[in-house]
Amino acid sequence: MNGSLSRILSQVYRGVNMMRRNTFRLTDVFVWPILYLFTLTFFVTYLGSNQSYLYMIILGMMGWRAMYFINLEMVTAFTEEYWSKSLGYLFASPISRMELAIGSAISGLLKAIIVLIIYLVLTYAIYGFTVPNWGIFLVGVAFLLLAGFTMGLFMLGVGYFMKQEAFNISFIIPDMLALLSGVYFSIEVVYPKWLLPVIRLLPTTQAFELLKSSVGLGNPDYTLLIVTAVGWLAVAYAFNGYMYNKAKKEGKLARLG
Repeated sequence: MNGSLSRILSQVYRGVNMMRRNTFRLTDVFVWPILYLFTLTFFVTYLGSNQSYLYMIILGMMGWRAMYFINLEMVTAFTEEYWSKSLGYLFASPISRMELAIGSAISGLLKAIIVLIIYLVLTYAIYGFTVPNWGIFLVGVAFLLLAGFTMGLFMLGVGYFMKQEAFNISFIIPDMLALLSGVYFSIEVVYPKWLLPVIRLLPTTQAFELLKSSVGLGNPDYTLLIVTAVGWLAVAYAFNGYMYNKAKKEGKLARLG
């Protein structure tokens, strides 16, 4: 147990140090999230929309960034080992695929917390924003963090075979889910009725509905939220394990480095 914990913490330590030394990583935490936030909030205030819509944008952006950082950090930890030609050495070490995933996910969680704190401070100072319901907010963000971890497991599974392409795709998937899940709008109004049952099976849809419900603009299904979150996580875990074992048998992990 102590050995496993040490290996997990080694990935956390690595992620934190990489952020400190890498301009792109620092920008991704301290610059781009702020630009994205104010691009949307300035637009809403320009339109003269009521406070509920402004708060929905802020809450949605918080949830989206939480999901984004978990997923991206997991994939980045893997692809950076590939780029540095040390992936073969990594998997020759005692670290397991889940220790790598959990350690990098914790590193992503730390980044998400930093961004959420920045958002809370800036939006309070500029808009007087405060979280309407902390209970709903924390539960919603927790499920989005779990969704980010689920995505990360899927993308790691893809990465075992597609190499650095998994890194490129990891930027696209959160945006696609944000679009489908209706982060900033009602899915009932935008999407055709035949597509709604499929969209509701995404755990991100229910999690964002939960966040929006705190300002009276969402209608979450709590049962579906739990079932989809657990179900997709189980599928992602199985997929990751299958792809990992298949890559090991075919010698692809050794060749990646």
